[in-house]
Amino acid sequence: MILLELPEHQSPYFYAAAEEWLVRNASFADVVLIVYVNQPCVVIGKNQCLWSEVNWNYIFDEQSTIVRRVSGGGTVYHDQGNLCFSFISAFDEQKVNNYRWFNQPLVDALGKMGIEATFSPRNDILFQGKKISGNAQFTNRKNILSHGTLLFHADLAQLRLALKPNDFSVETKAVSSVRSPVMNLCEVYSASFEDFKFTLTSHLPIVNKIALTEGQLLEIQQLAEEQYATNAWIYGKSPKAQIQKGDLTFSIENGCLYNVQSTTSIVSLEMLNGVEFHPKIVQQSINLQFANKEEVQQIVNQLFF
Repeated sequence: MILLELPEHQSPYFYAAAEEWLVRNASFADVVLIVYVNQPCVVIGKNQCLWSEVNWNYIFDEQSTIVRRVSGGGTVYHDQGNLCFSFISAFDEQKVNNYRWFNQPLVDALGKMGIEATFSPRNDILFQGKKISGNAQFTNRKNILSHGTLLFHADLAQLRLALKPNDFSVETKAVSSVRSPVMNLCEVYSASFEDFKFTLTSHLPIVNKIALTEGQLLEIQQLAEEQYATNAWIYGKSPKAQIQKGDLTFSIENGCLYNVQSTTSIVSLEMLNGVEFHPKIVQQSINLQFANKEEVQQIVNQLFF
């Protein structure tokens, strides 16, 4: 196993881009491991519907960060109490959805630390029946990425708020996350986060450490900026959703608003068709097209808040 050391304190978009860049460009004889810590963010699966997975108070909080990753799987919450790990290996059909093949070294390392973790029937790692790690995969048939997180002292209250189901109807054909009881490993392993990280990696079968070149890091940063940090990727890739919210019904497709109808308002809302579904952008559209904005402003508030 080779440990690839990435720069610390990068944006969540950088780390998501690094994973995809490595899968598409790496060529190593051994399994490559990267370990990193993310700033607080919600990370959703590539084909998931953002509008049904994440609480809208979190989505439209200007301080929130949402990342759409390259792999499938469910929605998770990251912060500085999560240890993120990614394995990249040459493609082999037998490794596809074989999370045990990738994660057995992690489980063995945890065992050496007195943490007797087990595998769930799905793709999780458990301790005493509670989820401590969720995992997902992506392959381009050149390489395969298997990645996940270990909950050490994550802010579980913030996790629950960010992923709290909305109190209105969101219909979509996208695959939904499977919610599971979770726990932090700090409850059973007394150490600082840095000590936990150091001890865990010291128990892994790492035989070499490498780093990327400055040019490769620039390519990753470019991918982060041009894809992962864009609304077109984060919002636009969400499958179509049909929303029933109070007396409003509307759909969101490719990140844009369509077919807004109200059972109580006489104001025509056709001008909102095709407008990017974001409070500021919808507000700008209304300001440009309406002189009397009071009733329409009420509808905007209903749309988002």
